[in-house]
Amino acid sequence: MRIAVDIRPLLECNRAGVSLYTLNLVRKLIESGAHDYALFCNSSHRPAPIDVPTGSKVNHYFSQYPNRLLNTSFAFLGWPKIETLVAGADLVYLPNLNFIATNRPLVVTVHDLSFRRYPRFFSKKQRLWHCLVNAEKMIKKAAAVIAVSQHTKDEIIESFGVSPDRIHVVTPAVGAEYRPSPTTEIATVRQKYNLPEKFIFYLGTLEPRKNVTGLIAAYNQLESDVGLVLAGGEGWLYQHIYAAAKNSPKRQQIKFIGYVAEADKPALYSAASIFAYPSFYEGFGMPALEAMACGTPVVASHTSSLGEVVGDGGLLVNPARVDELVLSLQELLSNKKLCELLAEKGIKRAQQFTWKRSAVELEKVFSSLFTA
Repeated sequence: MRIAVDIRPLLECNRAGVSLYTLNLVRKLIESGAHDYALFCNSSHRPAPIDVPTGSKVNHYFSQYPNRLLNTSFAFLGWPKIETLVAGADLVYLPNLNFIATNRPLVVTVHDLSFRRYPRFFSKKQRLWHCLVNAEKMIKKAAAVIAVSQHTKDEIIESFGVSPDRIHVVTPAVGAEYRPSPTTEIATVRQKYNLPEKFIFYLGTLEPRKNVTGLIAAYNQLESDVGLVLAGGEGWLYQHIYAAAKNSPKRQQIKFIGYVAEADKPALYSAASIFAYPSFYEGFGMPALEAMACGTPVVASHTSSLGEVVGDGGLLVNPARVDELVLSLQELLSNKKLCELLAEKGIKRAQQFTWKRSAVELEKVFSSLFTA
């Protein structure tokens, strides 16, 4: 079978959840050699991604149409068909909702329905994009829908009335590089980012949905001199987070380190005393899984998918209750045995999520559409 895969998420300059999901899954799909793959990408101003493997069963198709023109044509004219752009395909796979036109069976991954559940967390431009891409129409038309968690699957069923049989859960995962880092690697990142000896760590986009201001509010109440290190790129309304840090009585102990390279992340997690992820809403929650894999005690929200991901590998709190977050953070800062227990449980929990397993599950979905 020849499968066209939309790898446009890999064009992101600072890769995060969706783009990393795309990269790691595509790598494993190609590695398995079960199908032929035609990888489609388009950009009028960015070079083609160079870190996707090549091989005898892989072809790359990079076009340079103006993005707005191509997306408009996909959306309103239904042209050009992606199978034409890649010289033929039996099936089309989108690792994320995007503009597309095809007459072939379509498989699409839905990472979350935050744009529908919580539109207030998005800018007007982002809301317009989601409106134009018409997620409901695409999901209902798809031959199969991939959800990154059971929570996302349940929301798709509830929101769009899609039959559960057409929705398959294929989770993100962590690679072998996510493990407790050696002392030398920890020392290197500690020096690189000028990190304090003990700190609470957050990694994710700086935006309202992630509840970083709630984390800062909880940090303000801690009876400890531990630092707070916030990593991640600037998202919508990030200024409110900077303002909360500036107005904090502990502002001298709050450090923003911006977007961090993938290679630095395992050692950053390993260096942290606690990883805090009090997000209001997640389709999955990769940073919490990555932190657990590195043996770092995790405090995360019990909302949306995070309880499903963290399981017994961390402490779960109500993100709307700052007092719950304070109590959990304080308990971990003062209870070494609990930290050791969560580190052990977190590593075991994370080992259940592998990219090979995810790729195998996705291949089963592809094959089922032609053997049913």
